Amino acid sequence: MSEGQLLVLGAVAGFTIFLGLPIARVGSLPGEVRAFLNALAIGILVFLLFDVLAHANEPVEAALEAASGDGGSWSRFAGLALVFAAGVAAGLVGLVYYDRWMTGQRASRERRAGPGAAHVSELAQPRWDAGSEARHLALLIAL
Repeated sequence: MSEGQLLVLGAVAGFTIFLGLPIARVGSLPGEVRAFLNALAIGILVFLLFDVLAHANEPVEAALEAASGDGGSWSRFAGLALVFAAGVAAGLVGLVYYDRWMTGQRASRERRAGPGAAHVSELAQPRWDAGSEARHLALLIAL
């Protein structure tokens, strides 16, 4: 895929997300239209994920071909495969820990002392509020 094609595809993905922001606030939009726009955005994001992973796998595949055919180094292949696997694992584990952290933040805000026992600092609005479950999921997908 050329750089121009990648830029166009990224622009389409960004435009669907940009279009979805105001449309999500419109309450009278039919469910079929919302489902179509969600499916379109998710499909583009999944395609971009596979494209990025395919490009990230190219050095590992080249090192494997060199090691198996041209007398290349198996340790280079093992090192590149380890870096690839560690990067993917760190990204996925990071998302899991971020999700747990956000869930803990929301749970701590929901714990109140009870009637007459609240402190003024407990009633103050936090500086940044993740909001509803839908906002939490959208932020997680964006990350």
